Amino acid sequence: MDEQSWPLFADEGIFFRILTFCERTTSSDFIFLSKWHKDTLTSEASFKWRLHRLHIEKGIYCPPRLPPNSTWKTLYLELVKRQFLWEKTSSVPTAHKFNINVSARFKPKGLSRGAEHTKGNYEKKLNLPLHQRLALIRLDKKVSSNKEALKILGNQGGWFREKWAEIEEEKKDQDESPLDSPEKSKNSSPGISGGVHFIDTENNCVILVDPTKGLREFQFDNIMDGSKSQEYAYDSSTMPLVIDFFNGFNATCLVYGQTGSGKTHTMFGPGGGYFGDERAEKQEDWGIVPRVCSEVFEAIEFRKKHLNIGIEATVTASYIEVYGNEVIDLLKNGAQCGQSRVAAQRYVLDGSAEVPVSSLRDSLKLLNRGSKQKRTAATAMNERSSRAHTLFILTLRQKCVESGVSATSRLFLADLGGSEQVKKSLPLGRSLRFGETEENGSLPTASGSSDKDRLREAVNINLGLLALKNCVEALNSRRPRAHIPYSDDKLTMMLSSGLGGDSKTSVVVCAAQEEEHGAETISAMKFGHSCGKVSNTTISKANMLKGLLTQIDEKIAKCEENIKKHERWETRQERRVDRLDCVDLRYTTVLVGAENYRQELEDLLYKRAELTGAR
Repeated sequence: MDEQSWPLFADEGIFFRILTFCERTTSSDFIFLSKWHKDTLTSEASFKWRLHRLHIEKGIYCPPRLPPNSTWKTLYLELVKRQFLWEKTSSVPTAHKFNINVSARFKPKGLSRGAEHTKGNYEKKLNLPLHQRLALIRLDKKVSSNKEALKILGNQGGWFREKWAEIEEEKKDQDESPLDSPEKSKNSSPGISGGVHFIDTENNCVILVDPTKGLREFQFDNIMDGSKSQEYAYDSSTMPLVIDFFNGFNATCLVYGQTGSGKTHTMFGPGGGYFGDERAEKQEDWGIVPRVCSEVFEAIEFRKKHLNIGIEATVTASYIEVYGNEVIDLLKNGAQCGQSRVAAQRYVLDGSAEVPVSSLRDSLKLLNRGSKQKRTAATAMNERSSRAHTLFILTLRQKCVESGVSATSRLFLADLGGSEQVKKSLPLGRSLRFGETEENGSLPTASGSSDKDRLREAVNINLGLLALKNCVEALNSRRPRAHIPYSDDKLTMMLSSGLGGDSKTSVVVCAAQEEEHGAETISAMKFGHSCGKVSNTTISKANMLKGLLTQIDEKIAKCEENIKKHERWETRQERRVDRLDCVDLRYTTVLVGAENYRQELEDLLYKRAELTGAR
């Protein structure tokens, strides 16, 4: 029969309804009816429908919306392997190659603190390696050989100390006008500014200036610039973990970065883990933790009403803080967990720190109660800096009523303390509980033993991060049965069941874009690279350099187009009154409407000139 003889089946919605009542083998045979049926059964809509049926019939959880950079087909092919999870003869594959999903999130420019303490140290420009300078000149000037590029570089003055020495001598002999000196120094200064140079959210890569290696490119699974929302950060980093969490796997989400880079904002939101009564409903500015709680309880309610099999589910929560050598239970007024590393780990993982939760509102109340016990302190880089590592742990216990099969899984959400240099962060005074201030209502000031405490906290935070890095490197090692040093620090001991093995892990690397934080940003990118084992391409490759200049040129062209579209002449009337009270009206014509685009264009042109040396 031709396609016209199947009017009933030619409607996608009706077709999927019919497939709902068919067995799997029968529904697969529809692919041979016609080209339309084949295209429909291999479309994204078809795989979305299959995932929905897999959830309803087999109890394998799938989210209502698709995570970024994924397809319904790939998600279905992954989850269909677990279709026998709730059957007694379950043969769910648990062995898989350990892999960490790594996302990088950059704080919007101008929001990072501490610039006033370190800005003067970063006014000096950096010189790119010779091979990078030559490659950029070849691309910009359209020359084919290094010999020609070297001649152009010589005319620019870069990499030639004698020429720059002559220029400096000439400057000393000339009288310089004080009005145009800053402009001259800006335009004639050789080299390139440090920090983040380009963020490509489409290709998920970022280009930074390394003082020792020049331009470096880092590629991750997801790149988020300052324009990305909290919802996007959750969808790209943590939503896949919630899927695994419901389907019987342990999962871990870590946020890593320097102090003041936006880790707590990403994990909790602007409130830093405190949610008032007005935040009872889901808010746009919520971070990862409240969004996880929201999706978990929405999913539990959906499964109660719509699954064809009965699955009982209970949720408990733990909220702990790793403070130096102590593990503190934030839900029990800051009581210490155990008296040793092993005792503390057993206390947390055997359920002694768990509190039952049955709704999103209960979860927010627990977060509020725990946040009041968290230790914070003011630093030059963060007004309320976390002085310890914080772990919010959700434990899900599920049991299939029909088969009796049960599964327990944990989701670790870790807000790691910020890596910091004491000379930059300038920690002040004693640690504060949430909402606490000094007696005069101001932030604490540095004094005596408080300074020693802050220094000790910074050391403990950095030691914990170092132990975590060592564990990640061991997990990514290709050596068989490599030793994983979980016991080196209490932080890694707490996370041991959420790292490696059959668990899934996601890391969100938070960083600042400012030049003065360039060293810390590069260090954070290196940590993310070591986690994901994503090969980073050095800038010496011509295609990478070409892509960088092409992307800048495209942005320049777009800015110029927006200027032409929005800029207009506007006549303004200026009223002046002289000493004799005579009114003088003056009319001036000015360009308006594209001020922001012109500023962006100026920044792009200056950045391009820095790269190519054409100033």
